[in-house]
Amino acid sequence: MAFKKVFLLLIIFCFNINVNSQNSSSKNVLGTNYNIKSDILEEDRQIQIFIPESYLETDKKFPVLYILDGQRLFPYGVSLLKSFTQFKQTPEFIIVGITNKYPDRFGHFTDEEKKFLTFIENEVIPFVDNSHRTSKERLLFGWEYGGSFAVQTMLDKPHLFNAYLAASPYPLNNKISQISSFLSNNESFDKTLYFSVSPNENEVTMGTEKLDSILQLKAPKTFNWSYKKLINEEHRSTPYSTMYFGLKKFYHYYPELQFNTLDEFTKSGGLNYVYEYYQKRALKFGFSKELSDWTMFSITRNAIRAGNYKQFDISFNEFNKTEFISRLRVGRACSIAEFYLQNKQYDKAIELFDLLATKHPNSERPLKGLGDTYQELKEIEKASSYYNKAKKLSEKNSN
Repeated sequence: MAFKKVFLLLIIFCFNINVNSQNSSSKNVLGTNYNIKSDILEEDRQIQIFIPESYLETDKKFPVLYILDGQRLFPYGVSLLKSFTQFKQTPEFIIVGITNKYPDRFGHFTDEEKKFLTFIENEVIPFVDNSHRTSKERLLFGWEYGGSFAVQTMLDKPHLFNAYLAASPYPLNNKISQISSFLSNNESFDKTLYFSVSPNENEVTMGTEKLDSILQLKAPKTFNWSYKKLINEEHRSTPYSTMYFGLKKFYHYYPELQFNTLDEFTKSGGLNYVYEYYQKRALKFGFSKELSDWTMFSITRNAIRAGNYKQFDISFNEFNKTEFISRLRVGRACSIAEFYLQNKQYDKAIELFDLLATKHPNSERPLKGLGDTYQELKEIEKASSYYNKAKKLSEKNSN
């Protein structure tokens, strides 16, 4: 029995060695922690900084998103950045989380808000600017009392940040008269304010409603502001939706334009809006004024999905002045030719299928499209010829 126990222990020991030799672990580090010795706050204060993926590969400068209550919301900001940049919804930016403690945060965002703002302006921002390549484009995000602090910062230091994003800002009632005076005295104010609330936040909602009302009455046209009611959120969850939608609002002209439906495209203003969007996009971010292939295809595809041949033909003829169909993936391009075939526009279908067959000699789909078109025209010999070519190519590709 003793021998069996020793043998069993040896097997377990060898198994553990084998498992450990195959697996390894390391710490999951999100950004870098820095301790700032603050003369203003008379204490050490931690901030967290995350740099985007391309930071070390380039010498360009980056915008900075400052997140209040970084101890809670900094990781979410990093997650958003990764998602936005992967899908090209925003430019890359640096994220700074300013850590705060409970219950100290309430005092910092209310009675001591001027001191805390001085700390951010005179100690945090200079530290970040001196230690990182920043573009001086700054955004400030805050939730609850931090959201009210963000609004107050806009009033006290209107040009310190380019955008002020406030989730469930509270309290606001005591700021309404100051906001009214600010709007009267800053008729060319051109920064961004994005604030939101869950409809069931009682006093918080009352304050945001008052802010919305005064902005509707007095906000200058240059002021880019938005108010969003987050129907399916609650007080604790509003920071997440607000940060997401607020960043998208500020970087509105960054993504390639697309529409979900033809109706959405029409209601936006149609092609006039599309060309205006790309002009503003070029002005703000340095992109080309030319429409992207994805935008042109998505608008054309919406017309196909709606079965609207007239709008489809108008859009395609407008866009194909740039010969964009020759730059599309073969499947996307063929869907355009197939819609011409579906609408019995045989000459146009043949012209496009011929182009695509030459452009994509290893694709069966344009050849089959030509076969289908000639089949419709009752030119059976030609149809059979293209079907045979498509079949041979299919067999070749499968091998």
